[in-house]
Amino acid sequence: MKEESSNVVAFDALYTNNQIQKLKVLPPYLEPSMQKHMAIYIKYMELQYTMDLFRKHPFHVCSSNSTPKPDMKKLCHDLKPYCTEAEVKHLEQMASIFQTMEMYQEMTQTMNTMQELFPDMGAGLFGTSGSNDSDATSAAMPDSSMESLLMGMLSPEQKAMFEAFSNQTLF
Repeated sequence: MKEESSNVVAFDALYTNNQIQKLKVLPPYLEPSMQKHMAIYIKYMELQYTMDLFRKHPFHVCSSNSTPKPDMKKLCHDLKPYCTEAEVKHLEQMASIFQTMEMYQEMTQTMNTMQELFPDMGAGLFGTSGSNDSDATSAAMPDSSMESLLMGMLSPEQKAMFEAFSNQTLF
């Protein structure tokens, strides 16, 4: 849980100060009727602090050292501790979809690289053979020996996912 909450802790540390943190210690020591007023006051102080911070630093306050392309699987993983059971299932489905799409992109890149390296062996990849075959299924389905070799390296589940994606029109 410590690793997953590091972004939350970093966010909280960036948009608060020690004075506000000290106020957060007080509610358990107050009368119940005063606790809600203190909670509202603390949130107001955090909002005011955040707005002042952005006035003083109108550009990016926090910078990401990550790649420009976000890691959606990691995002789904990091959100799980804060989600309901149903939301976790949806996140897991989304993570699976992202993983499948990533695998498809990697396979497509590998196939394109192999076709560039061995143009004679890969002429039939994804209907790029130059023939005007009108059968969409045969154009989308691999028939070259290079592709057969690559497809032989995949598990049955990976083959099914690859075939499902290669039969889809992306644009």
